[in-house]
Amino acid sequence: MLVKEQRPNYVTILSIIRAVGSLGSENMTQAIHGLLFKMGFESEIPVVTALLGVYSMWDVEVVWKLFDQIPNRDMVLWNAMVSVCAKSGQYREAFEIFREMQYDGVKPKDASIVSILPACAALANLSLGRQIHGFSVRNLCCSLTNVQNSLVDMYAKCGNLETSIQIFNRIEKKDLVSWRTMLHGCIANDCPRTALNMVSRMQSNCFRPDELLILDAIGVSTQEEKLSFGLGFHGYIVKNGFLYFVSVVTALLRMYARFGEFGSAGVLFNHITQKDVIAWSSMISAYVQGGHPLNALETFKKMQSTDEKPNEITLVSVLQACSSLGVQELAESIHAHVTKAGYSSNTILLPALIDIYCKFGRIRQGKALFDEILIKDLVCWSSMINGYAINGCGIEALETFSEMLKFGIKPNEVVFISLLSACSHCGLENEGWTWFYAMEKVYGITPKLAHYACMVDLLSRQGHVEEALEFVKSMPIQPDKRIWGALLAGCRSIHGSIEIAEFAVERLIDLDPENTSCYVVLSNLYAEQCRWEDVERLRELVDDKGLRKEIGYSIVEANS
Repeated sequence: MLVKEQRPNYVTILSIIRAVGSLGSENMTQAIHGLLFKMGFESEIPVVTALLGVYSMWDVEVVWKLFDQIPNRDMVLWNAMVSVCAKSGQYREAFEIFREMQYDGVKPKDASIVSILPACAALANLSLGRQIHGFSVRNLCCSLTNVQNSLVDMYAKCGNLETSIQIFNRIEKKDLVSWRTMLHGCIANDCPRTALNMVSRMQSNCFRPDELLILDAIGVSTQEEKLSFGLGFHGYIVKNGFLYFVSVVTALLRMYARFGEFGSAGVLFNHITQKDVIAWSSMISAYVQGGHPLNALETFKKMQSTDEKPNEITLVSVLQACSSLGVQELAESIHAHVTKAGYSSNTILLPALIDIYCKFGRIRQGKALFDEILIKDLVCWSSMINGYAINGCGIEALETFSEMLKFGIKPNEVVFISLLSACSHCGLENEGWTWFYAMEKVYGITPKLAHYACMVDLLSRQGHVEEALEFVKSMPIQPDKRIWGALLAGCRSIHGSIEIAEFAVERLIDLDPENTSCYVVLSNLYAEQCRWEDVERLRELVDDKGLRKEIGYSIVEANS
């Protein structure tokens, strides 16, 4: 058109701007912008509005300049600016623009309400959200479905799920956005049971969901750990023809795997005729997470016989399976594949490789991989610290942790588990207590059971079982098997107090009545003190309960 010297009108220009925006090219956008300026389109409000949307993806400063140069703005331009501010995180500015629009004599309508409510939701400012709600009522917009959907979202994100549900119930013409928003609101407020009720309502109302809504519903049933609901919903999926979506079948097999129903997961997996990399990866990951590493490796071999190539997610699961089975040769071949496929700097795979080499005791190779990473994220640092911890290198773990802090990386609770474990295994008691207290005071991380278990283990290994018991009794959360197991192990290693060992065994039996290992430890302690009557009493107790001593096995023997 330009070559033939045909001057485009602003409708043509709008089409060009949208096309450039869909390509996501900043340089091309700037070139088109310059051309529009030369042609005199810089004052056309629809053109400027379209440019706002494109520039908002990477340069909000240009957006403000474009907006400020238009003196006479229409409602569409005002709404676009409010929306840009809300999406770019400039929430205060979004409210200022919303007010200026009214000062300018432009009366907001439903699109204006929908543009400003996300800012209230992002700020979790219920007071402002209620003001906008009242504004929508006064302007007779609150009965429109798009406004009601936004209100449902805003109240849910502000933590007021009850009001969110009330507004949802008043929506006469619920659409896909209505149901999805309500489901997400229930999940965000940790109310999966309420979300399940919403899914049931959706079914009873004969509402036809789309693929994404089906995936949300499967996720809810998994979160609530309701296999019965999942089974029922599986029937609904079959009946309504959603089993043809690979993503839906993949989500179902993940659900079954989560509930330990690997037979059903395998049947679903085999049902998929055109398996994509997500389906293969999901099945392999399900086997790994469910403690079936051999099945995972067999599935990976089948995948290799197809044209589908594994991605980094697939390979991480395979590495985890290798780690569980102690298969070093396959892990090394995966490493070679990673290098050949150009994944050498992949921030997902490299931590997994560091982890597996350290678990095989090859810490030098793990450290060599760690040193090759130019920009290390938290996962990389965590893998190296944990690698040192499991190999008894407490000083190196502490040094790596300190180095991480120097780089400005803030630790999370997983890193602290590795750090405290290193202190425990290496007898670094002072350092362990220093970082345990720093967790909450300095980094705002509330200790979990795993952190308390590390500290009980640290005290017990040092022979301070009495102190360890007092520490357990003072814990703000209920101790689990790890806590009492660490205490009992301490009694065994130092041949300590029988009374404390008996107390720990009582707690362990309450938590896990079928586990006989704690009886064995206590029996050995009795035998060391020649308390043969107690040894016989324990043996009779085990026999009366019909329990059997668990047979130990070796990974090396199992795979030889």
